Amino acid sequence: METRNGRDGEDVSAKGAANVGSTPLLSTNEAPTKGPLRLFLGAALAFYALFLWRTSFVAQGTRWFVLFEDAMISMRYARNFSRGDGLTWNVGEAPVEGYTNLLWTLWMSALHKLGLPESKISLGIMFTGVAILVTLGFVVARIARKLTDAPWVPVAAAAATWFCYPLVFWTLRGMEVGAVSLCITGLLAFALEIEDDHSWGKVAGMAALGGASALLRSDSVTSVAMLGLYAAAVSPKGRRFVTLAMVGGFSVAMLGGQIAYRHNYYHEKVPNTAHLKLGGISTPTRVKRGLFVMLQVFGYHLGVPFATLLTGLLSGLVSKDYKDKTNRRLLLLIAMLGLQFAYAIYVGGDAWEWMLYANRYTSAAMPALILLVTVFVSRFLGAWEEEAARKATVRRFATSLVGIGLLLLALMVLAKVRPEEGIARTIVFSKKVAGFGGLFFLVGLLMFLITPNLELLVEDGKIGLGKMRDQVPLGVVTLILVVLWAPGQLEPLATWAKGNAAQFHDEERYARLGILLNRKTPKDFRIAVMAAGATPYFADRPTEDMLGKNDAVIAKQSPKGVFSPGHDKWDYDHSLREKQSKLIVELADRTDKDMASIRAWGFSKLGKPEDEDAMWIHSSALQYAPLFDSEWDTRDGLDAVLGK
Repeated sequence: METRNGRDGEDVSAKGAANVGSTPLLSTNEAPTKGPLRLFLGAALAFYALFLWRTSFVAQGTRWFVLFEDAMISMRYARNFSRGDGLTWNVGEAPVEGYTNLLWTLWMSALHKLGLPESKISLGIMFTGVAILVTLGFVVARIARKLTDAPWVPVAAAAATWFCYPLVFWTLRGMEVGAVSLCITGLLAFALEIEDDHSWGKVAGMAALGGASALLRSDSVTSVAMLGLYAAAVSPKGRRFVTLAMVGGFSVAMLGGQIAYRHNYYHEKVPNTAHLKLGGISTPTRVKRGLFVMLQVFGYHLGVPFATLLTGLLSGLVSKDYKDKTNRRLLLLIAMLGLQFAYAIYVGGDAWEWMLYANRYTSAAMPALILLVTVFVSRFLGAWEEEAARKATVRRFATSLVGIGLLLLALMVLAKVRPEEGIARTIVFSKKVAGFGGLFFLVGLLMFLITPNLELLVEDGKIGLGKMRDQVPLGVVTLILVVLWAPGQLEPLATWAKGNAAQFHDEERYARLGILLNRKTPKDFRIAVMAAGATPYFADRPTEDMLGKNDAVIAKQSPKGVFSPGHDKWDYDHSLREKQSKLIVELADRTDKDMASIRAWGFSKLGKPEDEDAMWIHSSALQYAPLFDSEWDTRDGLDAVLGK
């Protein structure tokens, strides 16, 4: 253990850091957690209800609900499958696997089978998301009880999970993120249960959940493998091999079945999205972008939690003592985080990093981060009454905060010097990120300044933590939650409160266009889109996905634009001329040569000549042009066009 000196030169490493790592905040007696959990859950449910209501719109006297873009892509496959047309994008054409969430898509198909109105099927998916989030919070609380005796920790961890905005956003907007997170976290809970009291029923439950994870997203098998290995390693001798065989074997069987289905139905070895996002793109290119967005988003969005995590590591809260059960479990949580982060970096991040909060891949690991940070805080508070430990903790947190601030500033200098160009650019300068970098740096410096006089802020070396030793004071727990998580979530919450969930207004507009196309065009009216979600689903018309997620030809081509996963390949000649599209909803990056070709193929721009985002219509479909010249993207405008 390294030596760190206090104000008077005392050695605080042996006693202070040790106390931080070993002193429990609370005794082992049971504390009343049901009441506080219910209060936080009630508040979360109220938030979810408002969130869902706001992600709806009215058309022709009916309230419609729409999911996030990629979720609506899965919904199109689900509807086709429910009709008996197979898991395909365009019915009657060569099937393409444009989804990576088989089990989630099948669940969507089941809801379609129930005969729900098309306007409400998305709401059914959202309700599923609510159930997932509620369950996830209780699973997190159960795991927290296995990591600490502090009764307030399960409450704080569950509440932080229920209000984790990126997790809420991706889940309630219809993505499989919450389901993946629940599967991974559930596997962790099973592994810890097996460690405490091995039974074949628990092993079977873990195996079933592992198989579901593999079907939900095939890239989750890495987490299944790691947690399966842990469960086997902590099982009694003589049961380890069978435990591993059951958990791993069932997952491999599910994954193998999906591969066999893919080969037979799609005649491919990997999903179309794998060709799209990885094909023709070098690993250094992906890692460069993935690392940039990872550091930027987690420094900006989760600066305080990560500073807390670093403080815990610097304080020696986690060591290589594998014989200690709690320490072993903390190491497992760190490994889970590292695995999800490494995967996100490897694939280059996500396409919506401009949101500046955890993407789809890293959001699945938020419960692990929440558990680590909350447990670390409980240990910090447990040792707070000792002056040496208190000062050491403050210094380490200040060091971490300064480091995060400098990191964000360095990233913004890089983005300023070498910015990307193109419609999907990611490495660009952000005043918000630079501002937070400066703020973290200054706050860290200020903490260094107040550390020598910390006792002036602490009366008799105590801050009234005695009340937390056998109960769950809501005020203190709420304050801890606000201090830890609010700094990075205030902006997305404020953006939601002011304007709505990110991209919802785009989804609403695309959905209105889809409804218009469905009501006013023939069934063979072929459209070409960049955003392949709401418009193709509600239009229910043959659709060209010009970005290639649902097009095997484009997915296997070389990138044309700046690298952005799934958004850097297109072929106008293939999508517009060869496929004979009638309407172009939008275009990506285009050159003068591209525009000349599009006009030569018989397309003319709708709307104002100077409007770069205007739609284009083919000469063979000019009779439909008046439909799109109207104000169809408003409630009254669409009602007028459809003749309500």
